[in-house]
Amino acid sequence: MDLEDRGCGLSRRDFLRTALTATAGLALSGVADAQDQPAAPKHALPPHDPRVVYRRLGRTGVAISHIAAAWDWNEWLYEEAVKAGVNYWHKIAGWPQLPECLGKLDREAWYCDVVVDSLEEEGAYAQFEWSRQHLGLAYVDEMKLHSLYETPEQVGTKTGVFKAFERLKAEGKVRHLAAAQHGGNTAAICTEMILSGHFDHLQPAVSVAAPPEMLAMLKLAQEHEVGIIGKKVMGAVGLAQRNPQVRAAVEKHLGPDGKWGAAVIKTVLAIPGVTAVTARCQSYEQFVDNLSPGGIAPTGEDQAAAEELRKFARAEVCSYCGACLAGCPRGLPISDILRFAAYHQAYELPTHARRLYAQLPATRQAAQCADCGACERACPQEMAVRRKLREAHALLA
Repeated sequence: MDLEDRGCGLSRRDFLRTALTATAGLALSGVADAQDQPAAPKHALPPHDPRVVYRRLGRTGVAISHIAAAWDWNEWLYEEAVKAGVNYWHKIAGWPQLPECLGKLDREAWYCDVVVDSLEEEGAYAQFEWSRQHLGLAYVDEMKLHSLYETPEQVGTKTGVFKAFERLKAEGKVRHLAAAQHGGNTAAICTEMILSGHFDHLQPAVSVAAPPEMLAMLKLAQEHEVGIIGKKVMGAVGLAQRNPQVRAAVEKHLGPDGKWGAAVIKTVLAIPGVTAVTARCQSYEQFVDNLSPGGIAPTGEDQAAAEELRKFARAEVCSYCGACLAGCPRGLPISDILRFAAYHQAYELPTHARRLYAQLPATRQAAQCADCGACERACPQEMAVRRKLREAHALLA
């Protein structure tokens, strides 16, 4: 059955009618109480696959699939994702051209963002426009700042990008402003972005081991109707699967063939304020592992498995809260260094990880650690930060 047969060539009106009918039949009773009940998407793909659930993305009003895809998924999965009902695509400027399976669709049946790497008005405007024109799109749903703020204060002082967004919005080229944030001090920076009133949705790093300040920020986002798409949710999974002790503990609850990805995704989606997640997907096996036939409410087995992963993650995986940064006497970007190491180990992107690390001045690389222990005293996870820094340098240098 091709895309046209499955409804992917429907008009906007037919999409709405089909989606209303199909969504009504889904089992939605397991959704976390703190999260809005999913509603039928107004301009989204019909949910061909009941394993995909649509949820409202904050005050944007759009209903997006609970799993958002990204440009760096294996390209052979694009059509599979569309057939399943995945309707949000992150960071699409990475594509050399728009994938055929999306180009066939009614444009209002799917959503996307283009990231910009400049806080200056002209730089942000030009970068966004180049990406939009390059992909041949009349408009892009979200202009997304790509982890640009280094401190919360910059949200109120670096305002050129807001002017670029307003220009583009007035020209009908973009609809919403968003931001991804995954460096140090993520929770504090995201809190400031929420309170600024400029941002319709945020994409912070969120894991099963989210620290208290991250949970408080997510609750604030919910109160202000700022949608949240969690990223880097699988940060602990790859490492945990290679650890025999942790694997055995998780499989005790999920079984040897259990869905690790689905358990993590459902656990993160149950956090108040989280709308959807992006999850790296490089194979069909990963794609299937991330989808649950039983809806998106975590079962007791999911929660027990996630607790094992949470214990492991707190000891081994940085949550990028930034608490360690203020205490470091040499001002090392600890969160960034550990993030680069995660790209190498958990995401299997060694070349990308080493390139990012090489861009740091030698005075800010992990080899300059004074071994004073201030970072570990500040870490709310009580992680062995100094050991992790040594390991990161050996891996990346």
